[in-house]
Amino acid sequence: MIMKKTLILLSITLIANLAMAQAPVRFYQNAKAGYKDPVSGKVIVAPTYDAGSEFHEGYAIVMQGRKRGFIDEKGVVVIPIQYDDVSLFYGGLAKAGMEKKYGYLNTKGEWAIQPIYDFDDDFTTDLARVMKGNKYGFINRKGDVVIPLQYENAGNFGEGLAPVMQDGKWGYINESGNLMLPMQYENANYFKNGEAVVHKDGKGYYIDKNGNYLRDLPKNDEEWEHKKANEKE
Repeated sequence: MIMKKTLILLSITLIANLAMAQAPVRFYQNAKAGYKDPVSGKVIVAPTYDAGSEFHEGYAIVMQGRKRGFIDEKGVVVIPIQYDDVSLFYGGLAKAGMEKKYGYLNTKGEWAIQPIYDFDDDFTTDLARVMKGNKYGFINRKGDVVIPLQYENAGNFGEGLAPVMQDGKWGYINESGNLMLPMQYENANYFKNGEAVVHKDGKGYYIDKNGNYLRDLPKNDEEWEHKKANEKE
């Protein structure tokens, strides 16, 4: 009996902790975004924003007019709604843009990496692609240029490799910037589950990390007609 009561109490505690750990959920009312408690349904943030994201790493993007900022899970605006573009936080950094220049904010709203780029992407890995003067490269979370901005185009890293383009052809580099697969493709996507879609001689197909052919990309596949990874921003 004591064991049974103990298990019940533990279950109740676990459920309560899970409920507390759940982030507010977004809802829309009269074309305005707000946030509710996921368990009780209590409104935490009134629907006053023109748009809002889901929470990620404790913060959500909110939008008023064309400007963007961040709220925390209590609904407090912790980073002012003043940016032309922002993304979600990844590892404590979020890309942000003002007046067509991009950098990265920390969770205090400070520029962790100054807005000196014409384009930047999320730190979904330890490296993020950036562009300046129509040349792409990669920086680390300290803002150091790890792979020089020398490519005509570039895609994100996936499983240690990133597609890059020079002289109109795509190949793949590793996180040290070494060319691992030659510049020979008309288009190239990032690697996922050990394979990537490439196009060569007008044909789409999958390759492995050694560049070996795996199988054709079906012509009725949505990627065949529509998916163009790594288009210039």
